[in-house]
Amino acid sequence: MSKIAVIGLSTLFPGASTPEAFWQNLVDNQDSTSDATLAQMGVDPHLLLASDSRESDKYYCMRGGYIRDAEFTPEQLGVNQEDFDHLDDLNKWSLYVAHEALNDSGYLGNTNILKRCGIILGNLSFPTKSSNQLFVPLYHQILNRAIVDLMGDESFVLPRFSESRPTRPEAGLIAGYPAGLIGDTFGLGATRFALDAACASSLYSTKLACDFLATGTADLMLAGAVSAADPMFVNMGFSIFQAYPENGISAPLDRRSQGLFAGEGAGMLVLKRYEDALRDGDTIHATILGG
Repeated sequence: MSKIAVIGLSTLFPGASTPEAFWQNLVDNQDSTSDATLAQMGVDPHLLLASDSRESDKYYCMRGGYIRDAEFTPEQLGVNQEDFDHLDDLNKWSLYVAHEALNDSGYLGNTNILKRCGIILGNLSFPTKSSNQLFVPLYHQILNRAIVDLMGDESFVLPRFSESRPTRPEAGLIAGYPAGLIGDTFGLGATRFALDAACASSLYSTKLACDFLATGTADLMLAGAVSAADPMFVNMGFSIFQAYPENGISAPLDRRSQGLFAGEGAGMLVLKRYEDALRDGDTIHATILGG
């Protein structure tokens, strides 16, 4: 594979909304995990907290890498105020890192080159807090009917698990929609799609973006990933897998580590053929030599 230059990058990670802040956290050995709160779970997180991993229908870990106090403006995301007010975190975070990466590359708003720019976004196809507002009532209705039939009590009404709020239908588009939204917002004219390769999603999106550049399908590519699933869904799922560390230690390559902590966030790279980046005088943060 021909060399690919990284000419723009951005991050939105727990405790680090810029690459510089993320690097400083690494240098300082900063632990950016924290316990889930009402804001993440939609209810008191202790209601479903189990004492150990053997309890069913509960989670036994509230620790995670949660995005807190991330504030954006419509101008930062390239959208109007009305659309901004209805965007969920999945789309806000995706738009933010795309905007910041393009701005870092120097090509934000450059309509000529963006016509030949594409986007590949790693995005796990999990429910989000906003999509749940659309789909949970359907599950609620089915479950309520089943309980009524089981109890023989037509007066039974299953209470709502969390407070409902107005939600646009597009909140239910949790897979490919963010990639299309990025493409439309920033005028990207080349390929645009999302992929779900589980934990390898960000690496796979980068590999495919490099392939599009190497074959001349595009002249510039955005490649990245976003993790903005509903924490209740994630915590329940990983508790079923018993993937969380019961000793509270999650550290890659550390023999004391007993599992993982789930995390939220997003990151984006702007990629260009190395020869083109040299020709155009772009800032080259790093070089991809194979894939």
